[in-house]
Amino acid sequence: MKRSRLAASWIAAVVLAAGCNREAVTPAASETPVFLISIDTLRSDHLSAYGYKGAAQPAIEAFRKDSILFQSAFSQCPQTLVAHASMFTGLIPPGHGVRDNLGYVLKDEIPTLASILAENGYATGAAVSTYVLRRATNVGKGFSFYDDALDYGSTAVKSHAERDGDRSRQALERWIGETHSRRVFGFLHLYEPHAPYLPPPPFRTHRDPYDDEIGYADTIVGRFLATLRSAGLYDDALIIITSDHGEGLGDHGEDEHGVFLYREAIQVPLLVKLPKNSRAGETVASPVSLVDLVPTVLALTGVKTPAHFDGRDVVNSPVPDRTLYAESYFARLHFGWHHLRSGIGRDLHYIEAPTRELYRYRDDPAERTNIAGTSRRELFALQNEIAGNEERFAPPK
Repeated sequence: MKRSRLAASWIAAVVLAAGCNREAVTPAASETPVFLISIDTLRSDHLSAYGYKGAAQPAIEAFRKDSILFQSAFSQCPQTLVAHASMFTGLIPPGHGVRDNLGYVLKDEIPTLASILAENGYATGAAVSTYVLRRATNVGKGFSFYDDALDYGSTAVKSHAERDGDRSRQALERWIGETHSRRVFGFLHLYEPHAPYLPPPPFRTHRDPYDDEIGYADTIVGRFLATLRSAGLYDDALIIITSDHGEGLGDHGEDEHGVFLYREAIQVPLLVKLPKNSRAGETVASPVSLVDLVPTVLALTGVKTPAHFDGRDVVNSPVPDRTLYAESYFARLHFGWHHLRSGIGRDLHYIEAPTRELYRYRDDPAERTNIAGTSRRELFALQNEIAGNEERFAPPK
């Protein structure tokens, strides 16, 4: 904590020295600082900001008061690399070509949020906390600073390597302090609450280890946001808190994630704080997804690009009625089983599996009642919406 306070003071001194004569006005679009925080494996329904009663997360609760909360946000895949590829490119997996955590590399020719912002004068920096997002995957394309220093000695399996999220926070904060710019895009990735659920001792309540890890992640987020405030960046910044996917927790027989596409695995939190806390406290009920992040950030920063996106700007205009796509090819690639795909509409969730499933997820959030047999018109409509993506599947080279 002492080191965190010293780091915050140091960053504040560096950044404020560069901007001490700036007038207290809303920054021009091109000057808007942008920060994206991804809390890996975080179910939205385990956040107190989303109404959860099992535990509190005071930092995210406070942030929610400054933000727009998207009630129904969905991931494109319950796997970290695939989901972050969609988060950074604005494309569904068939578009960016990454279909699993291992064996895939994001193609150089696909623009990312970081590469687009860098081309428009932004300093870009990231700190990640898992092997799955290491630099070699190219998911960090466009970041001039990309810290992926992991603790390889803590695991016998290299691909399981990770690091404490607070170390990632400190790495990104050091970079921010050295950047001397307000035109900055920073990405912070935390691997809490991904399994194994082993938060530091002060956060172990011995009630629910998953919630304990969320509590630790909340503390890290709180420290990072406090640093942004001390540095004079928070008020003018566009700040997004989200996750790549959720966690099964046994709800449909899957303890963790990667195979199934039920709501607990793909519904994620999404909170967007606009500069000067514009529209603070609003709630958007329409379904949105991770592919919406890139076009939304570009619209809010005034950055234009010829790149194509599968997502939409969901802040400046009404969210359109559409079908959101999600998939999991994990079981097919690793076990030779059937892959899964799904389509999410305003009220319905269709899962394309050997036995087709359809749920009214708003009325049945646990997705226990399969209405595929009695709502065939709705089922076929969603089935047709997601048709055509399978032909673009390719295994890793």
